[in-house]
Amino acid sequence: MRPSLHIRSGLRRALRRRYGFAALRTLRGALRRAMKRHEALTLGPRPYAGAGELEAIRVAYGWALAQLRRRWPNLDLGDERSEP
Repeated sequence: MRPSLHIRSGLRRALRRRYGFAALRTLRGALRRAMKRHEALTLGPRPYAGAGELEAIRVAYGWALAQLRRRWPNLDLGDERSEP
């Protein structure tokens, strides 16, 4: 699974949450998994053809945040309950 797909699956899980802070916590957990996967593939023994994958992760996360903002317009990104 490509690392940027972790963001998409995390967004699907986040949109099922009832509260905005819980959705943001779920999405941030997906971002953490995507970055760990990207790091593991980059530093792994096999060649990894993911030169643009870090940019794809960034774009996917920005798009996912926009989706959360559309669902919860008053979403507070600084809420401490949203930390994974």
